[in-house]
Amino acid sequence: FPAVVYIKCLSESHETGKRVTQEVAGSGVIISPTGEILTNWHVVDKAVEVRCLLLDGSALSARVVGSDKDTDLALIQLDRPEGAADLPFAPMGQSAALREGDFVMAMGAPWGMNRSVSIGIISCTARYLPERSEYTLWLQTDAAISPGNSGGPLVDTEGRIIGINTLGILRGGGDTGFAIPSDTAGLIVERLRRHGKADWTWTGLQLQPLRDFDRAIYFEGDQGVIVAGTDLHSPARRAGLLGQDRILRINGRPVTARTNEDLPAVRRLLGLLPAGQQVALEVRRGGEIMEVAFTPRDKGDVEGEELDCPRWDMTVKTI
Repeated sequence: FPAVVYIKCLSESHETGKRVTQEVAGSGVIISPTGEILTNWHVVDKAVEVRCLLLDGSALSARVVGSDKDTDLALIQLDRPEGAADLPFAPMGQSAALREGDFVMAMGAPWGMNRSVSIGIISCTARYLPERSEYTLWLQTDAAISPGNSGGPLVDTEGRIIGINTLGILRGGGDTGFAIPSDTAGLIVERLRRHGKADWTWTGLQLQPLRDFDRAIYFEGDQGVIVAGTDLHSPARRAGLLGQDRILRINGRPVTARTNEDLPAVRRLLGLLPAGQQVALEVRRGGEIMEVAFTPRDKGDVEGEELDCPRWDMTVKTI
C-alpha cells in the first residue's frame, strides 16, 4: 500500500484541431527504492507535466522514462533531491503462478479517490481480448477496476505485484476488470529502461490458430501456427510466405498456436526478434517442408507527432 502513487498529468491534445491542455488522473506503483514508477501508457500519453502524490503526502514531479502503446505500459521516474532516503516499493510477483480463484486486491485512485483498495478473485488467468491482445493475454478479475485505477497494481495476498490495472467494464455492476500480467510488465520495463521504448520489430505476418473457433476454421495437425496473410511490402511478403503456410519453427524454436490464447506468445516472439538480422523459418506448405528467411525491421512509431499552427488556423500530424 505505501508504494501506491496517485498521478496527475497535464497532457496536450490536438483532437479539436488546436492544441488543448487537459488534466488526466491515474495511478502507479513504485517498483524500486530510487523512485521508478510503473503505470499505464494512456495515463502519461502526451504528458507535458507529471505530478505524483505519495503516501506521506509529499508531491513530486516525475519524468517519463519510456512508454509502449502496444502493451499500454509506461515507466516514469520521480524527481528526488540528491541523497534522499529510499522509498517503499512493491516487489514484482509471477503472474504465471496464478490460478482461477486466487484472491487479489486492486489498488489505486478510482474516480480520483486517492489510495483505495478493492478485493476479489482471479476470474481468468489467460483472457484473450480481440484488438487488445497483440503481445499479451490479460488477467481478468472481479475486483473493482474503475476510471482512475489505471496504472495501479493488482496484488496478491503477499503484497506482490501480479498485474497492472488497465481496463474496467462499468456496465453490469462493474465486476469485470482486466490487468496486464506482471510477467509481461517485467519484460517491457527492462526494455523501457534500456531503450525508452519496447523496440518491437515488424514482420507483416498475420497469424491464425490451428483451431479458429470464431471463424469455424479447423486445420489438421496439432503443431505450428497458420499464416492468415501478409502485409503489403512487408518482410514476410517479400520472403514469399503465403496464406495457409504453417510455420513450425522460428530460428529453430518450435512454435504452436492451437487457439487464439496461444497467438500473443507467438506474436511476442516475432516482435522481439532483432531488427536487421535474418530470421529462418521452417514452414510446411502442402506436404512439403521448406526453409524461408526474412529480415524484420523496426515497427516504428504507432502514432505520428502533432503540431498546431494557430497563425494559419491548422494542425498538422505526421502520418
